[in-house]
Amino acid sequence: MPSRSIRSTALLLIHNATIYPFDDADSTAGAILIEGRRVAAVGSEGDLRRRAGRTVESWDVHGATILPGLIDTHPHLLHFAAGRASLVDITAAASHADIVRRIADRARNTPAGEWIMTTPVGEPHYFIRRSYEDLAEGELPDRQVLDRASDAHPVVIAAWEPNIPNVMTFNSMALHRLGITREHPDRVEGVVIEKDAQGEPTGRLRGAVNAVYSGNEFAYRLWRKLPMDHSKWYLPATRHAIDHYHGLGVTGIYENHMMHRHHIDVYRQLRQAGDLKMRVTVAQESESFGTAWSRPRDPEKFLQVLEEAASSINLDDDYLRFNGISIQWDGSFFPGHTMMREAYYGPDGEETHGRHAMDPNKIEIAMRFCAERRIRLNTLCVGTQAHEENLQMLEHLTSTHDIRPLRWILVHTPFIEAEQVNRYCRLGFDVTTTMTYLFGMGDLFRGRFKPDRRERMLHDLLPLRRFFDAGMAVTGGTDWGPKSVFEHIQLALTHRMPSGYSNLGPAQQIDRVQAVSMWTRDAARLLQWKDIGRLMPGACADLVILDRDPIGCAVDEIADVKVLRTVFDGETVYEAGVL
Repeated sequence: MPSRSIRSTALLLIHNATIYPFDDADSTAGAILIEGRRVAAVGSEGDLRRRAGRTVESWDVHGATILPGLIDTHPHLLHFAAGRASLVDITAAASHADIVRRIADRARNTPAGEWIMTTPVGEPHYFIRRSYEDLAEGELPDRQVLDRASDAHPVVIAAWEPNIPNVMTFNSMALHRLGITREHPDRVEGVVIEKDAQGEPTGRLRGAVNAVYSGNEFAYRLWRKLPMDHSKWYLPATRHAIDHYHGLGVTGIYENHMMHRHHIDVYRQLRQAGDLKMRVTVAQESESFGTAWSRPRDPEKFLQVLEEAASSINLDDDYLRFNGISIQWDGSFFPGHTMMREAYYGPDGEETHGRHAMDPNKIEIAMRFCAERRIRLNTLCVGTQAHEENLQMLEHLTSTHDIRPLRWILVHTPFIEAEQVNRYCRLGFDVTTTMTYLFGMGDLFRGRFKPDRRERMLHDLLPLRRFFDAGMAVTGGTDWGPKSVFEHIQLALTHRMPSGYSNLGPAQQIDRVQAVSMWTRDAARLLQWKDIGRLMPGACADLVILDRDPIGCAVDEIADVKVLRTVFDGETVYEAGVL
């Protein structure tokens, strides 16, 4: 079956398919007619051939399934792509020798004295299914092994968020640059400096060593000494990542978290160049937080950012839209920053209720600003106490401002009580959540919650049924992974953690159509983008052709769904070479 450009013909008929248009009736069809960049009609092959009334290009997809192009409402596409673009890729390394070879290859083309940084080993970002423990040696190389790759460059194997404890490794020159010597204590501010029998650092540091969401000042000081300016990689890395996401069936994204002006400008550059092959909605982060380089903004700068965002609102472009502002109440569970009503154990066994990610006074300023300017606000809450404080502030705001028509957005919200969902519903909220909390942290929650409260607290973990019953638009994001949308769809149905434990109960249970709708119709509804997420006459011609039916196949097969072809704007942007 040939690929198609919109320049080759005006009409395209795709037939012999099972098509889920995600219309209001949840109907199915056997064929779809595309005219240019838009859907002309959906129905039977015979009806659509008669409707075309002239020669039409035709694709027989041999019984494949067709969905609207998938919409990922929390991908961090730009962040993750730019963060790894300059690194030596050792994710698939099998041994220390393999790692040494890959670093040495980079060293040959890198001026002496310049830093060389690698990815971690394994499957990002949780490294559950594969990690450095799967290397032939069962551990990361030490400084002496890394010195074999290069003794003329400082070398570091990076640690990526969110895991804590984590591990990173330096060669001898890197340790010298950072000033890490035998004189250092074995443990500094919660970071363990591994030493050999002679008391010399081995190069391996363990603990809260991440540059993002560790909250560890010793680790942050080390990261600030490393060359971490990704700006020159933003544009090429984002282009490449968009192509990669097409292979996952994704044609639309919502970048609403930790997106600052210089990040948003990358998408603007692609749009202005006519090179943005993705439907992108962005929201600007109000505060600077969460990384080794973050510093809270002074009041004047904070208000300036809000004004910048308000002046950038664009809700009708066909490719790039700017819909509002983001705030964040609390942080990651790994370092113990998630704000829960009940105490739980942090990474070092200490009791914690979590902590604020940003000043609540600034959150209130952002809320009032958005309410007065009538623009959307994204409110990120992880734990139940964060929700309580968010709701109290929102409910107080409603005494002077009606925010319900604005359809503000609740972000992440892995833990939320039934009564809290109902209160958000009365305030007109929609929700973008992510099953990453189940895949990457579900078993962590079980280990960190106190035994006598564990089951009760897990009842409030990702209660998708509550959101749907409240009438909210409910959407999904891949975030830290897994990056396959179909794994997330499966997780939404099973709530099965990597250990095999499942917290599936009445509050979690949804049906197959709802699970897929989170990435199609409901995602478009949350974004208020009526031309995507459904295959209806006049809709954008964005669709994905699959090797099996995620709505009709066995639940255990959903994660294995493969994308055969992705069509964006009426053009093929990904082809697996199977059809």
